[in-house]
Amino acid sequence: MLNSHHARSLHFSRRLGASRATRLASLGAVALAFGCAGEPVDETPTASGPTNTESSTLHATVGPEGGELVGAPGSPLAGVRLAIPAGALAAKTELTLSAVDEGTPLPKTAVRCGPNFSIEPAGLALAVPASLTLPFDEDAVTTQYRFDDEVKVWDLQQGTWGQRIQTDSSEGSVTIELEALSGDVAAGVNPPSAEDIVSFDFAPNPKFLPCLAAYPDDPARAPSVHAVVVRGDLNDGLFLRGSYVKPGLKFDMFSVENGSLDANGTPIANFSNFGLAWYQSDLEADKRGEMRAAIRTILLDQIFGFDPSVNLPPTGTFEVGFWFNNPDDAVSCGFDASKPTPFNGEHKAGPLAMITLPDAESGIGPLCTHPDTSVSPARCDP
Repeated sequence: MLNSHHARSLHFSRRLGASRATRLASLGAVALAFGCAGEPVDETPTASGPTNTESSTLHATVGPEGGELVGAPGSPLAGVRLAIPAGALAAKTELTLSAVDEGTPLPKTAVRCGPNFSIEPAGLALAVPASLTLPFDEDAVTTQYRFDDEVKVWDLQQGTWGQRIQTDSSEGSVTIELEALSGDVAAGVNPPSAEDIVSFDFAPNPKFLPCLAAYPDDPARAPSVHAVVVRGDLNDGLFLRGSYVKPGLKFDMFSVENGSLDANGTPIANFSNFGLAWYQSDLEADKRGEMRAAIRTILLDQIFGFDPSVNLPPTGTFEVGFWFNNPDDAVSCGFDASKPTPFNGEHKAGPLAMITLPDAESGIGPLCTHPDTSVSPARCDP
């Protein structure tokens, strides 16, 4: 069976917010590359001495052979690495790398996602670009509905911000090239424009709500799950947040052709078939009953599958729902665990837990943003 997922570049099914492992300085706050002629200016602790984890400034003298400055773990410079390659400097130069408490505000189209840093002497041109790695806060990135590979670095040169596209990134870390040292640099993202954002809520499957809820007897703390989808050039991103879900529960999220609830959240009478379904992600409620997930794939308006061998034409899956991963988690609400549903990797899942609601006029799910109601039944205009 063919589907539109061939355009997928990344698929994150678990929480993105875990902190990355920090680069270690070999003896202290300053580390110089092997074989280079860097000469530290500040006193650097020996292997047997204490490490200054509070320093917010590094100093080193780096010559034509190149060298690097690396922030120590636990210090304000943790996660920072400036690598000056051989040939970048014509003569020995004293370099200073500092954490900046309050840097120059970024342009209005950007949101800072990490600390500001200063590299002196600011404006010093390099014959060969340096490599600069900066830390960023994963939560700050996903709060702006972006992924790690969309993090950039803003570089202040002569009072004007320039935007540097990353050469590499990993969890909590972004790397760029610098042609000149900068008096102010910071990691950040460009938030999506309002017209590229689609948001929707999930509604509970009423029969199994008591098995889903962390507080089944408290309507004020009913399970709440919300998703934001950001339209992209090559694919789309979905960012899901949930709360008041029973801690420890695991689920499997699918996009499906048909929803089982009407536009008011009422179960559809005699509903029997979700139609075509695509497995999108696993979900899990943490000890606080919260869920977070981010996936990247084709979602808005063009998520479809087809199979000529069974005469299945291109068919959209514009509803999104998630199912109990373990059938036993829903037994107390009347589910027969001996008759599992196919909605997990083992094809032995429980019942539907929550699902999106269709548009009242078109009857199509929220992943369709251009419904065509001139035909009946309505279809999605890609």
